[in-house]
Amino acid sequence: TGDPSANNTLKMVKWEGGTFRTLLILTSITLLYQYLKDKKKTKGLQAFYASMTHELKTPLASIRLQSEVLAEECENLENPTIKTLVGRLIQDGHKMETQMDKILQLSRLEGGGHFYLASLEIEDLIRKTAKSWAQGLEVDIQAVNSDLRLLGDEMALQLILRNLFENTLNHATEKKATIRIEDSSQFIKVIYQDNGQFEGDHTQLGRLFYKHNSQKGSGIGLYLIKKLAEAMDGEVSIKAKEKMTIEMTFKRTQGGQQ
Repeated sequence: TGDPSANNTLKMVKWEGGTFRTLLILTSITLLYQYLKDKKKTKGLQAFYASMTHELKTPLASIRLQSEVLAEECENLENPTIKTLVGRLIQDGHKMETQMDKILQLSRLEGGGHFYLASLEIEDLIRKTAKSWAQGLEVDIQAVNSDLRLLGDEMALQLILRNLFENTLNHATEKKATIRIEDSSQFIKVIYQDNGQFEGDHTQLGRLFYKHNSQKGSGIGLYLIKKLAEAMDGEVSIKAKEKMTIEMTFKRTQGGQQ
């Protein structure tokens, strides 16, 4: 039979233990359900923004092309106001298209999208991108030799360069940038430098949405640069002391598809 008080204590402990275990299981199930629900909602939002951004890219590209045609037609006009307005239209179109591409690539990264790596001639890619996307910016491109090829995704590399140009236009006092292309046996370094000043925490540069107290930009440019480079098996180093210096390292190739 045993001690009645000891039996009562044992029953109470078992009851409390069972109740606690039941509550723990129910809480875990509730949290798991909420996690899966939020995850599904997040994926849905990512898919929506990616789809919306993709749909907006086509009309934006059309607006940009038509604006460039208008700019060519305005060359023979003597009205400086029209030329100025068309120039601003082109710049604003570039900004909107770049922001759309940022959102699209951010969604692509967060969703684990694939990158199509190929052997790319980097100096030619930089010059073409600068010609189309660096209006109002003086870009000095320096290469140790021509026909240096790296392993990368062309769209991702173009967006990296566009983000760099945008940062210089937004934050540098002088609208000038230098791009050095350095060669080694296995790697190619692309070093981007301007006189942009940064007063925040340098170690936080490249973190998503970090822009200190700047009123310009979205805070995702440097983050995208780092993540896009890493997705191509590259590395990025950011220094912001006397000058803003962004050093990117990519795998070297000898040409041809990889």
